Amino acid sequence: MLLSIFVLLDPELSSKFLFEIYYALSKYFEDIFIYGSFILLLFLFILAISKHGSIELNLRNKPKYSFASWSSMLFAAGIGATLLYWSTVEWIDYYNILNSQKNENISLMYARTYPVFHWGFTAWAIYCLPVVAFGLAMTKNPDSRLTFSGILNSNNKFIKLLLDILFVGAIICGAGVGLGLSFPLISSVISKIFLIERSIFLDIFTIFICSSIFATSAYVGVQRGIKRLSNINIILVIIFLLLVLLVGPSSYILENSSKTIIFYFKEYINLSLTTGTEISIDWTVFYWAWWYALAPMVGTFLVNISNGKTLRQIILGTIFIGSIGCALSMLILSNLSIYLYEINALDAPTLLQDKTMTRDSLVVNTISSLSYGKYFLISFAIILIIFLCTTYDSASYVLASASMNNSSMESSKSLRLLFAFMLVIQPTLLMFLNGVDSFKWIMVIFSIPLLLINVLLIVSIIKNVYTIKRS
Repeated sequence: MLLSIFVLLDPELSSKFLFEIYYALSKYFEDIFIYGSFILLLFLFILAISKHGSIELNLRNKPKYSFASWSSMLFAAGIGATLLYWSTVEWIDYYNILNSQKNENISLMYARTYPVFHWGFTAWAIYCLPVVAFGLAMTKNPDSRLTFSGILNSNNKFIKLLLDILFVGAIICGAGVGLGLSFPLISSVISKIFLIERSIFLDIFTIFICSSIFATSAYVGVQRGIKRLSNINIILVIIFLLLVLLVGPSSYILENSSKTIIFYFKEYINLSLTTGTEISIDWTVFYWAWWYALAPMVGTFLVNISNGKTLRQIILGTIFIGSIGCALSMLILSNLSIYLYEINALDAPTLLQDKTMTRDSLVVNTISSLSYGKYFLISFAIILIIFLCTTYDSASYVLASASMNNSSMESSKSLRLLFAFMLVIQPTLLMFLNGVDSFKWIMVIFSIPLLLINVLLIVSIIKNVYTIKRS
């Protein structure tokens, strides 16, 4: 509430002030973000292939899910509607930055590769760390609370309060940014489908529909709500992307996707360890900070559905399933957008640079350029809404679970409903008063202390692995 009041009193001034803090911190902590995240990825891979990878999580009062359901909930919770948003337009910013420094072919190759990188292995490793730490702590002590203070066994009241504020604050800021980006896009898609002008009333209607769906899903719980939505949405996303591939410039997308994947693996270490560039400071640090901010939410939700899974299954499943799913979306939608640019049908880089068209409009125009474009937009809108709902009913479920006295207690339905509405109201106010950018910078600022907490989580994992193995 204090952060919201600060932002809402003067959104423009607060955004400028917070951006200056963010930029100073991102430059100062860039090396820690870049190198630390790569080391985290290596740590988890080593843990997965070691003998400790066979440790199975035994979580009291938690149901076991099939691998298919676990995978769909994992992906839907970790990635919201923002995936489809950035899949279509993220390449544009990289191209505009690089085109002044390199020739066009090299600029386009990096522009295709950076989105796959930023939504790939390292990102999902950041998500995975809390899952492993929370799961081991709960296996060792079933009464652990599902917050940082509970998992790290903090007894000092001040430190406990500070850890829990960071836990909840990171989730709310991360969710706020995602909602702030997703609602306008869904409104823009609905506006295009029904050929009506986008207005504040349409935005309110969109928010009401989405809020109703994800509040209902969060209220009924994982088994009947989140699981079903996640399973439905994964099927819809796969069908949608395959149809885009078939109806769109198939050979162009396939050829450039294969080149991008080869380039991605060839340049992965270089992309992971590059510092001091405009992209590394403005984009890589921002993305890693975003994943760190969302990791408490994703990690807490995933540990609730990972009973009976081994560390090896959790680590390799999270990193590879998440990365492959994101790469599929990034490669197909990015290359569709780049194809339109190369045939001079939609000059997205110039339109965005000149501020002639917003990113939301570029996404809508890219999808509608396909044959049967209206039907693709309708499908796109449905997927966006379900994606948004599965992510944020997961967030409300996690916040309610964190409010319980121990992790084995089922979270209160009324609490899940309360948090569902809280997650909507704050970002909605910020969105209408142009305060979303402020929360982007707050989110990154919140992620700085999370770097230290992640080190503590790694120490906790190492201790618990040896304790559980001995017993």
